Amino acid sequence: MKKFLRLNNIMLLFLLTIISFPVLHGFGQIQTDTGEGVFLVNTYPYSFKDENGFTVVLGEIFNNHNFPITDIKILVNFYGDVSDEPIDSVTGSTILSSVREQENSPFLLKSSFPNSSISRVGVTILGFDSSSNKPTSLLIQTNSLEISDSLDFSGQITNTGNDDATNIKIHLVSNDIFAPPRIVNISSITLDDPLSPGESQVFSINGILNSKSVAHYVIAESDNYLSETEIIDDNKITSLNKIISINQVTAINIKQDESIVYSPIRIGGQILMQEFTPIPLEESYTFYVQIKDAESGLVEFISSHSSVLYENLPENPSIIWLPEKEGLFFIETYLWNKNNVVLSSPGEILLIHVSTA
Repeated sequence: MKKFLRLNNIMLLFLLTIISFPVLHGFGQIQTDTGEGVFLVNTYPYSFKDENGFTVVLGEIFNNHNFPITDIKILVNFYGDVSDEPIDSVTGSTILSSVREQENSPFLLKSSFPNSSISRVGVTILGFDSSSNKPTSLLIQTNSLEISDSLDFSGQITNTGNDDATNIKIHLVSNDIFAPPRIVNISSITLDDPLSPGESQVFSINGILNSKSVAHYVIAESDNYLSETEIIDDNKITSLNKIISINQVTAINIKQDESIVYSPIRIGGQILMQEFTPIPLEESYTFYVQIKDAESGLVEFISSHSSVLYENLPENPSIIWLPEKEGLFFIETYLWNKNNVVLSSPGEILLIHVSTA
C-alpha cells in the first residue's frame, strides 16, 4: 500500500501551510524558498466562480526532486469572510498522474458545491509517492491557435514508443503575465482510441477564453507515456477579433510643393488596431515602405519603421526618402509583425512624379 511521504522525512515545502487570497483577485507575494521538495509554482493560484457558482482553483506544482512522482495529494480549503473555519474542503491531484523530475504539472480543483459566500481559498500539498519513469514518447506538433470568444487549437499527436499509447489525455494550458506565471485556464480532451507505435492522430481542443491569458502550451499523457511541454509559438496564434489596417498613406515633399530630385519626401500612414475582445493586447509591428520605378518595375528604395500597436490608439509611422533620379514611382506600404507574418492588407499605392526642376 502506498504511503504519503511526510514533512519530517522529505522537507515538503508548504506542507500544512495555508495560503489565503481573494477568490477573484488572488495573487500576491512570490514564494522564494529554494529548499528541496515539491511546491507550488505560485503561492497565490488563480481562482474564480464558474457559471454554476462553483469556485474553481487553478495552479501548478513543481517537482524539485531527481525522481518522478505520482499520487500527488492537494487539499483546497474554501473560506468566507466571517470565519477562519473552512466552508468546504476538497482533495484532488494534478492533471498529470506522473510528474517527471524538475518538471511542472498543473492542477484544477473546484468546490464540492456552489456557494456565493466563498471569498478565500487555502492550498496545501499533503503528499505524494515516487513513480516509475514514463518515457516522453508522445510527440505533439502544434498547428494553430485561433483566439476569438473562445480558444480553438489544432495539432497532431504521434506515438513514438514501442507499445500502444492508451487513454491519451491532451491539455491546453494558458498562463497570465505574472512571474512566476499563474495558470488561468486548462482545457482537456481524451482520445477515443489508443495509438499504435508510429501512429499519428490529428486533434482539436475548444476551450474558454480567459482575458488574462498571454501564453499557451500543450501537454499530453497516456497510461504509459508522457509528452514534452510544447509551447505554442506566437506566429501560430491568430486573433479573429482584431482588425489592423493601414490608412491615409501620404507622400509629402518636406521642402517643396512639388517633388524634385534630392528633395526629401516624407512617406507616412496611419495604422489602427481594433480589438473586439476584452483582452488588452498589444502588437509589435514593422511598417515597410517600398518604392518602385514605374517604368522598369525595379525597386528603387526600401525602408522600415518598427514600434508597438495598442487597441484603438492610432500609430503614424513615417519614412524619409531622398530621390536620386527623376521619373514616375510607385509607393507601396506593408505591415508585418515581429515574426514576418502579415498583419494587414497593403496600404493604398501612390504614384509620384519626381522631376529635375
